[in-house]
Amino acid sequence: MPAPRRRSRLVRRLLAVEIVTVLLTVLIAAGVSAVSTRTLVEDDEAARMLGLATALAVAPGVPEAVTARDVARLEPAAEAVRRDADASFVTIMTPDGIRLTHPDPALIGQTYQGTFAPAARGETLVETFPGTLGPSVRAIVPVRAGVTGPVVGMVAVGLLRVDVFSRVLRELGYLALGAVAAIGLGTGLAVLGARRVRRDTLGLEPAEITALHRHHEAVLHAIREGLLVLDADDRVVVVNDEATRLLEVTGPAVGKTLEELGVDPALASRLADPSPVADESLLVGERLLLVNRTRTDEASGATGDRDDSWVITLRDRTEVEQVMRALDDARSVAGALRFQAHEHANHLQAVSTLIELGAHDDARDLAVRWSRDIADLGADLRERIADPALAALVLDKATDARDRGVDLRVRGRTAASDGSDDLVTVVGNLLDNALDAVLTTAGRGVVELDLADSGEGLTIRVADDGPGLADPEAAFRAGWSTKAGGPRGLGLALVARVVERRGGTVTTGPGVDGTGTGFVVVLPSGAREPVAHAPHGDHEAGDAEA
Repeated sequence: MPAPRRRSRLVRRLLAVEIVTVLLTVLIAAGVSAVSTRTLVEDDEAARMLGLATALAVAPGVPEAVTARDVARLEPAAEAVRRDADASFVTIMTPDGIRLTHPDPALIGQTYQGTFAPAARGETLVETFPGTLGPSVRAIVPVRAGVTGPVVGMVAVGLLRVDVFSRVLRELGYLALGAVAAIGLGTGLAVLGARRVRRDTLGLEPAEITALHRHHEAVLHAIREGLLVLDADDRVVVVNDEATRLLEVTGPAVGKTLEELGVDPALASRLADPSPVADESLLVGERLLLVNRTRTDEASGATGDRDDSWVITLRDRTEVEQVMRALDDARSVAGALRFQAHEHANHLQAVSTLIELGAHDDARDLAVRWSRDIADLGADLRERIADPALAALVLDKATDARDRGVDLRVRGRTAASDGSDDLVTVVGNLLDNALDAVLTTAGRGVVELDLADSGEGLTIRVADDGPGLADPEAAFRAGWSTKAGGPRGLGLALVARVVERRGGTVTTGPGVDGTGTGFVVVLPSGAREPVAHAPHGDHEAGDAEA
């Protein structure tokens, strides 16, 4: 069921302002146009009167008739001009202002009312004067005997102001029609604009829009989930702090493409693929991200125009994977403890039986020998491996390998502490991969760990006698795995990322005795610090086995 339409005070105010603006604009423009039209009409009529007077003053026979004071000839000519030109009056007079023609025959012979002295001197005059017929716009020109002869008379042609005003009213009528049309058009556009504003703002008030923006910004930057919005051209429109952190973006991101931001090519390539993306795990750098991509209109549930932008969410699964890895280690330790508890029970039973038989010395030797194996292994690893975290990891893997029936052999030594978790990541993932590989074969498997520390860097070799890799190059690609079920194929990909970041190399080759797989990692010496070791027994150059 569609939501009811809201009545927005913002839209009503905008509509009122737009209509008032249209009305004021049209009225002001109409007023200015009216004044301009009146001036233009008056000037036009004055120019027309001047043209008529000038033409009549030089018309054939007029100068002679004026000189002869032949009223009978002048009166018909003047009336013909007045009627044809739609003038109010045409008056021909002597130089001293005595009328020879006039629309009112009773006024012929009387003195012309108006300014005529300049015309008597040979000049041209245009004026507005209240004459006998009423206020009029008139033009007075001299009548000469010949082209350059003396002034023998004058011609005055005028149009009453009433007639001028009638023409102004006609022009203003057209202007009024245009003003009404402009008001109607402006009002219609204002209504359409108000409806568009209501649709674009969803009928929200300014305070609601401001509150929504503040809440949007607060939520955007507070959530612990990366959020990206890409437009139809794959340019970033919205990005929050978590997305910037996860993608390791520096500087402004809005308006740039993922490629321009230097985002991991695997993520950029996946997001460029139009196929659906839902809870998909991608290795971005050394982070495992859970990626979702949805169209903006689908995510918001909006209807109407299609929105080609995309909403992308990024969830950091790295910590979850670390917790799962720690849980697996804890389970492994718990299993080892159960195994050891069972073994110790057997050992204690054997020792107890020897004591009951009176073989106290044999019982003591047996207890010391059994407890010394794991202690010697731990002491040996602490002596060989400078990094305590790495030594603890290898001891844990050795214990786990023994419990799972795998022979883990540790050779070589390291003379410096790495100072980071990189060695734990590399060695832990390689050992996990090797242990899983040998368990797929029948019988007792073998895994070898060789550590060689030189002045140029640390060389790590992990080999197994498992089935080997069908595609060694694909093994370092995120998501590739020989095992089914669950998120797989991340361990070796993480190894490759760490090695790449450290500027090292990782190669594959044959494993134990030419079978299985061997991985050789070379990490250049960086900021590692040497750690002093105290001499411990005869393990200086020996091997450790579990």
